Amino acid sequence: MAELLPAGFTDTAVLAAKEIRVRTPWRGAGAARRIHDSLLATRTEDRVALMVNPLAGEGRVRRLYEAWTYRAFNTQSATADSPLLTAVVRLR
Repeated sequence: MAELLPAGFTDTAVLAAKEIRVRTPWRGAGAARRIHDSLLATRTEDRVALMVNPLAGEGRVRRLYEAWTYRAFNTQSATADSPLLTAVVRLR
């Protein structure tokens, strides 16, 4: 992470979501949200965290996660050549 995490941030379990990808014919129909919600329905962690490229879809991807109540808390680059990703978290 680019910045230190707040004290206690790692004291509880967090579900780290890697990626939700929906094929073009199903985009805009709520499929990603249904996949996301189905995954979370079976989990017990208090928080869900993921990384999002703020430039993906001209910012639409980040705005989608924000609409799902994810909030930015840090940034990180996987490598020196990769884009600066925004770490977002959602409390459950």
